[in-house]
Amino acid sequence: METGFNEGAMLQAMEREGLRRTRPRQALVAQVAAWGREGVDFTADGLWRAVRRQAPDVGRATVFRTIETLTSLGLLDRISFADGAERYHASVPGAHHHHLTCDICHRVVNIEVCVPDDKLRDVARRAGFTLSGHQVELFGRCARCQAQA
Repeated sequence: METGFNEGAMLQAMEREGLRRTRPRQALVAQVAAWGREGVDFTADGLWRAVRRQAPDVGRATVFRTIETLTSLGLLDRISFADGAERYHASVPGAHHHHLTCDICHRVVNIEVCVPDDKLRDVARRAGFTLSGHQVELFGRCARCQAQA
């Protein structure tokens, strides 16, 4: 079974979106897939710095476009923090989860709790919207950071 951490599947998905298979994109996807297998979260800047070792010519714009494409394809999750920072991690397409993030150490925990779809659609309908998706981010302090406070 292919997962979102499969480099070939990620590159094929990008090609279906009209992006050519360039050396910088291949290096970016290889790094994202490796971090996905290891469960590592990353920033756009961290990805750029890591990939520059294998592909010194990779530009920041390519990193941001690749991240946006992989996110829109469901191959990356964007994790937003209370301070406005964003991190990413590889995800299995179609997997649905939300995040609980620590305000202090930025630890991220996937949570499976979700507001029922009918409730979300009702909220959107009352506001005159048609729902296309949702994202839930919960913020707080993890047990370790609470103990250190």
